[in-house]
Amino acid sequence: MINIKKIFLSLLVTQIIPCVAIAGGGVQINNLKGSWKNPIMTYCQMSNLGNATIGRYKDTCKGNYSIDANSPSACVLGDDMGILMMVAREVNENGARFCPTTIYAEKKKKGNAWTLYSEPAQGTQTCYWLCKPGFGGESCQSTTPAGCDSTLIRREDFNNLTMARDPQFEDAIPMFHWNEYQGCGANKGQEHDMILAISDWLPSGHGVYAAPFSIRARREAWKSKRGGIEAWPTGEATLLCKNGYTANAAGNDCEPIDETACALTQMCSNWPSNGFDESTMSLDYNDNMGCYTYRCREKGYAFPSSTDRTCQPCTENLRGGASPADGVCIQCDIGYIFDETASGSGYCVQAAGYDKTDMQYGTNQSKETPLNNQCWMIAEAEEYSDCVKNGVSSTATVVRASSAALQKTTYVAN
Repeated sequence: MINIKKIFLSLLVTQIIPCVAIAGGGVQINNLKGSWKNPIMTYCQMSNLGNATIGRYKDTCKGNYSIDANSPSACVLGDDMGILMMVAREVNENGARFCPTTIYAEKKKKGNAWTLYSEPAQGTQTCYWLCKPGFGGESCQSTTPAGCDSTLIRREDFNNLTMARDPQFEDAIPMFHWNEYQGCGANKGQEHDMILAISDWLPSGHGVYAAPFSIRARREAWKSKRGGIEAWPTGEATLLCKNGYTANAAGNDCEPIDETACALTQMCSNWPSNGFDESTMSLDYNDNMGCYTYRCREKGYAFPSSTDRTCQPCTENLRGGASPADGVCIQCDIGYIFDETASGSGYCVQAAGYDKTDMQYGTNQSKETPLNNQCWMIAEAEEYSDCVKNGVSSTATVVRASSAALQKTTYVAN
């Protein structure tokens, strides 16, 4: 005999289950816990997010807020509360790909609370592969340096982002733990997951710290329909670097594996990287523009012009030298001398004449000047020139100069 009651109950359960099992299971990565310092799942805690939150309201929407009253309006998604984090969408033993992600919780009135994950309100954003030191390349699978991603990743890069409820993709989030319900002092369950997310940012912008986080769908107030999110790190953080970088000696920052390769990805405007010849040139960082130019390595060489950046002989004498601004060869007119500090006059300044007395004792000095302060005693050329113009330096190397050198009048810079 057919049991009509059993059939009715079976149909009823079939209709109910899809409504209750809203939270997905995620992509299970429990087998990778050993690669991420063996995090231990914890439950029922309140948020401890530090610098892990991102977005326009990163310092407001950090959990630990009231679900039913006095909640920051920026953190409310419909009836629910959320946060924004850089959450791993792909994870392997060598690194992970992180994307901006909304995390929030829903709950049924007098029922369970569950976690949900979605894109920011601004839609799909740029994601970043970040690798453990010693790895790089596609999906962090290479141990041989190739290329350099010198673009920076910083917390403030995401300041324009806000949260959104959709599109949801919890089933695509890698999780060490998933769908674990705990009462946490309430009559109904609160879902807990464990994910991998960025926990802090490096000042250099060339990497981050990432840590496993426990995510809790918090419920309060028996009659309330609002759910809230709490998140806290549940394991030790791991230093991760952008492609082309590795840990420094202290293990607290990421530095270039190949400094030249990374610098060539940060060239200043009108300084093409293919114009750089490592055999004859050196890279020069421009602090004002935050990028690299290049200069001729060999003394006495400079660029013929700003459009011809090949290293050519540039006579280094009183009237010529390499421009500190762009490495171009400067040749001053007669009556002018080269001065690398005189940027306002194109590095050429009017020459000043000195007679035999000036050359021997120094300007405005005489034979009455103490012997050790007389310029003719100085053998080093630059110190001697400075003495003629300004008087002897206390650090000058005093050695008798040739008396023949005092028989001519010459020109030195003002």
